Amino acid sequence: MKKGLLLLVFPFLLSSCFGNVADDELANQQQYKPLVLERSVFEKSIILENAKPVKKSGKIYIKGDLMFVNDVNKGFHVYDYSNPKNPILLNFIKAPGATDLAIVDDIIYINQAVDLVAVSYDSATKKITVTSRSINVFPQKKSPTGEFGSVVGNQIIIDWDLIE
Repeated sequence: MKKGLLLLVFPFLLSSCFGNVADDELANQQQYKPLVLERSVFEKSIILENAKPVKKSGKIYIKGDLMFVNDVNKGFHVYDYSNPKNPILLNFIKAPGATDLAIVDDIIYINQAVDLVAVSYDSATKKITVTSRSINVFPQKKSPTGEFGSVVGNQIIIDWDLIE
């Protein structure tokens, strides 16, 4: 009886070792194309915009009465967080290619694709100023499948689009 049960169960155990072949094949079939900006455009792309809905949220950072929510590869939503039970959306910091930030004193450090950018933000006057930019600190963004894209000249990959 035990031997018969083992013969029935063994193929199922063995198949789980190989994962779902259909899912693996689908992942390998998906192809992505890089979304790029020329460096001259990229370096002028951090701007303050009106508030807008979050599309793909990423990391959250709270500093004092402000909360920053990353919209992956798009920028940061800025909230008045003085009442945590009722955060109020103030602005959107457009920063194509950005996925993270850190704040030291009143300077916001943004990883914007390949660059590390320091900005000052004043919620009262609704102004943002780029104070410094260290170029090519980070490698180009990889595709969701882990591939590096090829770029021409001074192009910067800010995101990846699925090729349908």
